[in-house]
Amino acid sequence: MRTRLLPLHAVTPSDARAWRRLADTAVEPNVYLDPRFLLPARDRGHETDDLRLVVVEERGEWLALLAVTTKQIGLGVPVRAATTGGTFMTTHSDRHHPLVRIGRETEALHALLRGIRSSGLPGLVQLQHFPADGPLADALATIVGATSMRAHERRRVEAACATRGSVPAPVPVPALVGAGAPGLPTAPPGPVVVDPPLHHEHMGSGRRKDVRRRARALARAAGGPLALHDVSADPAADDAFVALQASGWKGDAGQGGAALALDPVAQRWFREVVGAFRADGDALVLRLDAGGCTQWTGYSLRSGGTYFGFLDAYAEEHRQHSPGALGRLAEISYLFAATDAPALDPAFDARYVTGAQLYPDRRTYADVLVSTGGVVARTAVRAAPVARRLGFGAGAVGMPLAPEHGAELEELLRLLTAVGV
Repeated sequence: MRTRLLPLHAVTPSDARAWRRLADTAVEPNVYLDPRFLLPARDRGHETDDLRLVVVEERGEWLALLAVTTKQIGLGVPVRAATTGGTFMTTHSDRHHPLVRIGRETEALHALLRGIRSSGLPGLVQLQHFPADGPLADALATIVGATSMRAHERRRVEAACATRGSVPAPVPVPALVGAGAPGLPTAPPGPVVVDPPLHHEHMGSGRRKDVRRRARALARAAGGPLALHDVSADPAADDAFVALQASGWKGDAGQGGAALALDPVAQRWFREVVGAFRADGDALVLRLDAGGCTQWTGYSLRSGGTYFGFLDAYAEEHRQHSPGALGRLAEISYLFAATDAPALDPAFDARYVTGAQLYPDRRTYADVLVSTGGVVARTAVRAAPVARRLGFGAGAVGMPLAPEHGAELEELLRLLTAVGV
């Protein structure tokens, strides 16, 4: 087992194939570290110039991978760390956790963390959006308990998701679909579901009533029933999406809009990403119509069995009826009826409260600072007198996964910097 540092632009076709096998067998899937998502980003210039892959491999197979950059860990603390929160990942991804081969969780993650420092990067590693529970969290806890590495949890947040077990047993799509049937609009090559089920059983009675009211109001205003089209296999859907996105406020740079139509580089990346996933049957592209006009289009991409939200847009003409929310609720029902995926992760930022309320489940993520044997581990010993003066033991500096000591650790790092440690 060896670890190497690989610039994104240096990935070879053989590397890409090994990378893809890892993404397909990761214990915690992460579409944002899937090669089909990241490799097209090599053309995004400065956004990915500093993005490097830390790879653990064994006999030609990749066992773990993490995408990192290097920067200061916080304002006023001139201590550098290898972090998953670089420009590209922060802007385009809400899931930064490493890909780790299922069945090799502890040894592969240990090799990955140890290899970051041995590759010449800082021994301080900032893992953002790291799962706070599950196999990766268990592996990290085991590593911290058995080695000199220490992990400090800086913050944790809850993120929305939908799992198969939380969605009522869906009616199989063929029983719902009338593609080609008399009187039903068709959108080759996928099916059409008229008056699509809207998953809202997890909501309170008032919210459920409001969802139904908005669906009826949208149908009346648009002059026809809601119809959900599966256009996943139709490349022309991408042109329509770009136009839909640009037709709203996102198409106005003066309002802070960042529509794909305004940025040829971003649009090219979008098309390459979707094209790669579509070629493998791993792109789910749904369009919600009413009255024959598109009200919402959403893209979700599948990696390692799980679907992750990518991009969506809605028609602002009827925004008072929440076509975006209706589209997402229809997507939940359709996805679990049409696929065998165990989960849908919309990858919403935790601050997006309105969107998060549409999904029945929650997953907790943490930002974790890990000492792999470098500056923090050494500092924990040398700072013992300072720590005692602060009123807590030196052990608190490196206490495994101890969020209650967060303020003290941040203050201690500042003091250590001031005294030249």
